[in-house]
Amino acid sequence: MINKRNHMVELLRFVAASYVAIFHFNETVPYIANWYRASLKLGYLGVPAFFVISGYCIQIAAAHAHNPKDFIIRRFFRVFPAYWLSMAIVLSVVAFEIIVFGVNSVTPLPKSVTGILATLTLLTTPFSNVRVINWVYWTLTYELFFYLITFISLTIPERYRFYLFVVISALVLVLPMHEHWPLFFLQHWPAFGLGTVLYRMLHQADKFTFQNLALLTLSTVGLFTLIYLPYYAAACLVTTGLITLNNFKPMKGGFLTSLGDYSYSLYLIHVPLGVYALGAVKQIDYVKQHIWVNCLWDLTLLAILYVLSYIIFKKIELPSIRFGKKLTDVTRKAAV
Repeated sequence: MINKRNHMVELLRFVAASYVAIFHFNETVPYIANWYRASLKLGYLGVPAFFVISGYCIQIAAAHAHNPKDFIIRRFFRVFPAYWLSMAIVLSVVAFEIIVFGVNSVTPLPKSVTGILATLTLLTTPFSNVRVINWVYWTLTYELFFYLITFISLTIPERYRFYLFVVISALVLVLPMHEHWPLFFLQHWPAFGLGTVLYRMLHQADKFTFQNLALLTLSTVGLFTLIYLPYYAAACLVTTGLITLNNFKPMKGGFLTSLGDYSYSLYLIHVPLGVYALGAVKQIDYVKQHIWVNCLWDLTLLAILYVLSYIIFKKIELPSIRFGKKLTDVTRKAAV
């Protein structure tokens, strides 16, 4: 069981979240051919890196959980409170635009009870046809189903548990891919599976060698079999390699690695604040046409959002995480 902080994982979270954020800052601006804008076109690669990290870290969370119920309760309080706050931020930006300009041109809002419930519970696209109100929420729906599968695996005896992951990884190679169907999560499962088996091979190398090799092979083949965006598989493999390297030569903590703590909040708020609320700055011709001004504004905006993310982490995320742990401890003691 891992108790020490993994500073490489924290650094990767910081890099991935920051790259995705700056990528999105520039998505609403007409493309201008220069080295800066060209480099940002690969910002989406932060997402597969996150999925690999998620697979790795969810196994750590599962190892720390005393039972399946503990695991899912803690995951709930890790994800949803900050998510709901980010929804409130989106709605605030929409309300501001309606009050000032008389129209909502920011993002579509659910108009039915079903749509509202789906949005509150992260059962939006790609799980359903309900559109997300924040560009990044679709990845959280994948995370939710990765959590669900891990929860199910914890209800299975340990000697059979990992066969569930192997079977799902095999299904990736034989089933057709669809954006909206019960097994939608198969599209990004290989990245999650790679992170999952990475944890087991680094920290449980003496157990279930055949299962681990099977999952590693299927996950790797899956990365190169499914039709993904360019360099998707490379981002997954680089992330895997860096975490592996860190296991043998651990990275020391520092300022940048500490920012990894705030990557989830940054991921949640960078679109409503950085794109919706402050996006007008990117539309100024002088900013668009001068690379260094564009770059400087992006870094300034990123710094502002990290300060806000720090506050959200301290006031919302961390108390919620602690409450989830306390709740499971109380429940477990009561059961005893």
